Amino acid sequence: MKKLLLVTFILFTSLPALAQVTIKGVVKEQNDTLVSFSSVYITNADTIIAYTETDDTGSYTLSIPTKFTSGTFTVNSLGFTTYTQEISMTNLPREINVILTPQQEQLDEVVINARQKAITMKGDKTILNVVAAGIGNGNNGLETISLVPGMRLDKDENLVYRGSADLQIMINGKKSLLTGDALREYIRSLKGSDIKSIEIIAQPSARYEAAGTAGIINIILKKSRKAGLSGSVNTAAYYGEYFKSQQGGRLFYNDSLWTVTANGSYYSGESVNHRHIKQSIATEEGERIIDQYNTWLPVTKSGSFNAAVERKIVRNQVISTEWQYYKVSCTEITNGYTNEYLNSIPQNRVNLSQHFNTPENRVTGNLFYNFTSDSLTTKLDLQANFAQYSTERNGFQRNDYADGTYLNLEGKNKTSYTIANVQADFNHKLFRNINLETGAKYAHVKMNYYNGYEANNTALLFIPDSLLVNDFKYDEKLTSIYAQASAEFGSWNLQAGLRAEYYRFTAVSPLNAQVNKGEYTNLFPSFSFGYRNENHQYQFSYSRRIGRPDYLSLNPYYQYIDAYTLQTGNPALSPQYYNSFQVNYIYKSMLNLSLYGYLFKNGFTQVIDYQRDQNYNITYEANAANGSRFGFSASVPYQPAKWWTVQLSLDTYLNSEKSHIKNFAYNGTGFGYNINLYQAAELKNNWKLTITGFYYGRSSTPNGFSKATYDISLSGKKSLLNKKLVLAAGCSNILKKSLYNHTTQVNNVSTDWTNRWETRRFFVQVTYYFGSGKSKEIKSTSLDEETNRI
Repeated sequence: MKKLLLVTFILFTSLPALAQVTIKGVVKEQNDTLVSFSSVYITNADTIIAYTETDDTGSYTLSIPTKFTSGTFTVNSLGFTTYTQEISMTNLPREINVILTPQQEQLDEVVINARQKAITMKGDKTILNVVAAGIGNGNNGLETISLVPGMRLDKDENLVYRGSADLQIMINGKKSLLTGDALREYIRSLKGSDIKSIEIIAQPSARYEAAGTAGIINIILKKSRKAGLSGSVNTAAYYGEYFKSQQGGRLFYNDSLWTVTANGSYYSGESVNHRHIKQSIATEEGERIIDQYNTWLPVTKSGSFNAAVERKIVRNQVISTEWQYYKVSCTEITNGYTNEYLNSIPQNRVNLSQHFNTPENRVTGNLFYNFTSDSLTTKLDLQANFAQYSTERNGFQRNDYADGTYLNLEGKNKTSYTIANVQADFNHKLFRNINLETGAKYAHVKMNYYNGYEANNTALLFIPDSLLVNDFKYDEKLTSIYAQASAEFGSWNLQAGLRAEYYRFTAVSPLNAQVNKGEYTNLFPSFSFGYRNENHQYQFSYSRRIGRPDYLSLNPYYQYIDAYTLQTGNPALSPQYYNSFQVNYIYKSMLNLSLYGYLFKNGFTQVIDYQRDQNYNITYEANAANGSRFGFSASVPYQPAKWWTVQLSLDTYLNSEKSHIKNFAYNGTGFGYNINLYQAAELKNNWKLTITGFYYGRSSTPNGFSKATYDISLSGKKSLLNKKLVLAAGCSNILKKSLYNHTTQVNNVSTDWTNRWETRRFFVQVTYYFGSGKSKEIKSTSLDEETNRI
């Protein structure tokens, strides 16, 4: 470790000597508001000599090649008049501070210049300029973000990046307080033209939480330039097999001192999932088959309200607070049956019926303070975050057997969480091309859990009736610190950091007389470097990551799933670790190629352990797997005509995994791929037609395979009242071929699992935008790492 720190120190202290001639400065509005992500470049005879962008403090450093003699220094940003200044090497200024003048209409040549940098890479980020890429106009926010290379929407229109929905979503560099349906509908309520750029952080550096491998998506919104009130209201209706509706709205007010935001949404609807599980077990008596059919029917009503206030104390200090309340009420009814066969001869039939009510309440909030020095070289963020959750699951499960006996389980379940953390982040520019970041965080999580069953016939139970009642108390404290340095010289940029974490937990089940304690100290290094040369951009990044068990997974509870399946917790679970990397290449700021992957050990695996003597399954999570996953993704936009936009993306992966768990041991490799196609046609009279399609090829895993799936979706959109009223309608998954089907083969047990949900879905949406339509987001509650494990 000492050698690593010494090399890092030598590297960053030697960078200034290697740097080329640079110009630095700050870009502001006339009212001293900083203008981030402005394009700053030098041209000579319509050729770009040097290019960069301002950061979130409005600062820039532009490296100039030694061959430069003279040219035009230019700064442009959407909504402002372009700034130009003639410069030459003989009288080259080392600092140019720019004040931009607001402009209602953007000049055509500015858009052309920006288009040359639709996608750029800097540090651990890939930055997609929405205006330059031309994907904002006519789209809502969700449609725009789904066009990010490697991104797609799943069946419920949740964002999925490289096959994983475990994304962290940030707004203007701050973690979003909204989650789930509320977050999706908020992003949908945005106009695509509200979004300035989208940052993809596939390999988060040391300044971010070390948990997870899916990465971070940071949505940069355009800042409001005028005081006043704006917002939107929306309503939508959906029909697949059942009816659903959603309504929502946003309000935003801004002046020279205050920023006030509020948004809310309400959802009501029914859904369905048809599940078929066929399990084949090779036994000494012959082939035993357990064939299950279940229909799950949830009826859900949910609502959320979010409000935030920001106050500028003085010119360089800001304080804000944000709070959210979320409530959901769900009634779940499940009906089904299981047929059991031995050598094709019927042995048993069990009918299943379940009825559960699952209410949930959530309150989250934060306090945030920011200080930025007059020179813009120093920045300090302080924040405190709080969350309280409570969920219940109350109802009954009944199994009716062929001989007339039945087992009825009345269940009562309640879980509550209290989460709090404090965090400090410090940023200082050491030299004009070297930046230092450091920070610390402390988090505390408490969970209380109670689960109890009452059985009418204990002789039919898998386990002693004394284990039907369980309580669980979990307490966790986590402390982390980090330091990170970044630098630019010429066409190169480098970033290196180290995050240290210490956490300890106590998990107690008094009724079961079990106590589980643990503590871990971990170091998470990260490193990235990039290179730009005319039409080519290259980037390599590495980071060490961690996956921590869900809080409840450590609880030694028992839960009956059906007549043949019992789920249990695993107090022996420990964290899983990843060594993750990515190599990125961008050609002409359009074609995006990525090679990514990670090595892991102690990976979480869902174990299905068939109990031969008693003829049922125990399922639980275990640290069973060691292995690797490597992937390749490609994305390219194409414009056959001015009115016609096409984007094609490909993602493929190869993984290897080995499990050593008794009765669930395997060793193998797997391969899979998917292709996504997006087409949009801008028609006359503000009409827009969109067609999307996907094909997920037959994929294999180390212990099984999934069948190929495919489908297409079609939608039309009409803008009225100067684009303030937007009407949309369409049908998703028209072919009804989108489903989950996976077969697992481990030892003598083969399990074929199919989930078929509402696939073909018709929808109608109406959105009305009022006011300026531009907003500035307030610092959101930062609780992602803690809440992801609930």
